[in-house]
Amino acid sequence: MLPELIGGPLRRFAATRAGARFYRTVLPPLDKAVRAATGGSHTFTELVLPTLMLHTTGRKSGLRRAQPLVYLTVGNGFAVVGTNWGQQHHPAWTHNLLADPNAEVEIKGRVLPVKARLTEAEEHAALYRRFEAVSPNYREYPEWAGDRDIRLFVLEPR
Repeated sequence: MLPELIGGPLRRFAATRAGARFYRTVLPPLDKAVRAATGGSHTFTELVLPTLMLHTTGRKSGLRRAQPLVYLTVGNGFAVVGTNWGQQHHPAWTHNLLADPNAEVEIKGRVLPVKARLTEAEEHAALYRRFEAVSPNYREYPEWAGDRDIRLFVLEPR
């Protein structure tokens, strides 16, 4: 019931430039804090959208990095999209996956090893339409991203 009550207005706000700026600043640290406080079993964003924590290896630092991301289920794996809230540069986690596709996803405290695969034309378009159906903000991001092709990955269990 709660997701339906708050989800609509939050998703509509995310589809505005002001909403995207606000959420890209507030949600990642809030999701990480809620995740830490709940022992990895929850994030704030999951109240509205399915959210996983993606663990990658930093391509430059070699350090473990964590990023909360909205996801779709694809077969026995997951799809994640690097919209970066419509910014004109790719999010760092996409560079990390291109450098080392071996990663982990954490969902409700459960950690699964995955291998990332960058989608291509038809698969990318079909999955992106599914993201657009989940939340209206995904319709705006390609225009805001300018000439940047938005990367979309499928994370398959290893």
